[in-house]
Amino acid sequence: MTEGEKAVGGSTPARAGAFERGTQLALSVLATGFAVYMIYSTFYGPYKTTLVHLAMFLIVMMVIYFLDRRASDERPYSPAARAYDWFCAAVVTLSVGYLIVDFERLLNLWGAAFLSPLDLVAGAGMTFIVLEAARRQSIAFFLLSLASILYVMLGQHMPGLLKHPGMEFDRFIYLTAYTEEGIFGSGLSVAATFLFMFMLLSSALTETKTGEFIIRFANAGTGRLVGGPAKGAMFASAGLGTMVGSSIGNVVSTGTFTIPLMKRAGFKPHSAGAIEVLSSEGSQIMPPVMGAGAFLMAELTGIPYASIAVAAFLPAILYYASAYFVIHTEALRMGIGRLPEDEIPDARQVLADGWHLLIAPAALFYLLMVESFTAAYAGIVCMGIALAVALTRRYSRYGWRAFLRVFDEGVRQSAAITGLVAAIGLVQMAMVTTGLGGRLTEIILAVSLGDPLMTAGLVVVAATILGMGMPTPIAYLLLALFAASAMEAVGFDKLATHLFIFYFAIKSGSTPPVAVVAVVAAGIARASWWLTGLYAFWYSLPGFVVAFMFLYSPPLLWQGAWWEILFCLAVAAGGALGIAGAVQGWFGGFLSIPERILLFAVSLLAVPYAIGVNIAGLLAIAALYALRRWVLPQRLSPVLRLATDNQ
Repeated sequence: MTEGEKAVGGSTPARAGAFERGTQLALSVLATGFAVYMIYSTFYGPYKTTLVHLAMFLIVMMVIYFLDRRASDERPYSPAARAYDWFCAAVVTLSVGYLIVDFERLLNLWGAAFLSPLDLVAGAGMTFIVLEAARRQSIAFFLLSLASILYVMLGQHMPGLLKHPGMEFDRFIYLTAYTEEGIFGSGLSVAATFLFMFMLLSSALTETKTGEFIIRFANAGTGRLVGGPAKGAMFASAGLGTMVGSSIGNVVSTGTFTIPLMKRAGFKPHSAGAIEVLSSEGSQIMPPVMGAGAFLMAELTGIPYASIAVAAFLPAILYYASAYFVIHTEALRMGIGRLPEDEIPDARQVLADGWHLLIAPAALFYLLMVESFTAAYAGIVCMGIALAVALTRRYSRYGWRAFLRVFDEGVRQSAAITGLVAAIGLVQMAMVTTGLGGRLTEIILAVSLGDPLMTAGLVVVAATILGMGMPTPIAYLLLALFAASAMEAVGFDKLATHLFIFYFAIKSGSTPPVAVVAVVAAGIARASWWLTGLYAFWYSLPGFVVAFMFLYSPPLLWQGAWWEILFCLAVAAGGALGIAGAVQGWFGGFLSIPERILLFAVSLLAVPYAIGVNIAGLLAIAALYALRRWVLPQRLSPVLRLATDNQ
């Protein structure tokens, strides 16, 4: 019983508990039924029109979000708070339902002058509900959305490049609620296709034990290595996370198993959480699937999905190579060896139990890369295959409750981010209608003085600020709409620019002060979220440099001759490992502060594509490793000596 229920007293808690259970059951029925409709609409098209389809999606998602007790656990549960939740659910139902009922007239309006008073009230209700949902999920994004509204209405009072004629209230409501430039724009469309289907797929992979199988298989391969549990967590997160498409979802799916295992092996709680964050975030740039991000990128840029997935391969390998080195050196620093023999799964037994669970991921890869199916269609087919093949073996067989839970949990997870997605429509409408979107490029270039490196740096800062507390696809969408053009204007390639923005949209989830991904990992690890976020940021520094490497070296995106690709890959690998060694303070041996600074500096020579500079950097990195490894060897403890010999 919650504290709020106790405070009510008497028999009220029992009645409140029964009412709450009834509400959650009704939400489960609603979620399951709506999942069936969404699957049907993917195959046969939306109900009536796209706008009506998105309106139905918004109603269901918001009703579930406001009434789902799990989404409200961080808020005090009291009769007043619960009444407010029901009020919000009623507002979204009435206002958006009004649009659905009268959609033919509203779609054919000639402009804001033809809105009735009831039209204005309904539009204001939609705007309020989207803002409230955004407020509950991200204060930073709520403030950004609110600032966008104020900017639209009061732009005539702004100075310089920010000034515009302003907008009347009725025109604002018309654009926000009754056109595709506002709430029902590209953000909500993305949520109703890519994100929704991948949430269902993620739920199916969880219920069919696919995630558990990947974790066991990873530990079977890494359990005998130095820091084996952490390396197993890295490979498990990379394998599962590319299909999950959510850093938080990946942390929850794999971290529940891997973080306790890392702690038992000797990793400190905040370090175990940070390693899981590092591994889970990288999975979103790991082909072949890359979650929903690659499909969104394909839609925005017009670049084929297959080209994006292929281009992301080498940067993803470099990211995980640097992550592996960071984990290895962290294990050396802590004197952590391999897993106990009795805790290392037998690889043959793991494969014998769960080999069939690899059929669904393989089918997803085939449908996307070979058959070029849409993400939503391929995701549904893969989900069906995963559910079907799981029933063929005892290891993964599930009951009807688990089957229903796939749809229930998948829809609830989708509902948890829909408010942010819809609020993007407010920001996008402000940028487009006021002309700020076009002038934003001018502003960035004016601040950076047209310097490519400074422009990229400003975009990184924007990604960190705007991405705080937001799911990766949403952060990427916002940045791609309004910051990519500035980078392209200073000469960066379109594909490299969008991968770069996507990369830092991912990493914003673990960067303090918000660090929402680190907060989730810290909760599982029972560690300080602040320390977990700081360590995740520190461990990620080599990965940050990888992003600048492929931005400045097109061959890392398979653009160039074969010898250029191999050369740039070797240079980037050396630079990434050098940065990792400088960050961790170990490179063939433990480094002094001056040695770490020197190693960091020469490793940065791998960033620009300049053959002479690159070769000089590689030689310096190799010399520093040889010096510390063989010329000036250090006396190590028996544990560290054994670990170093086994590296």
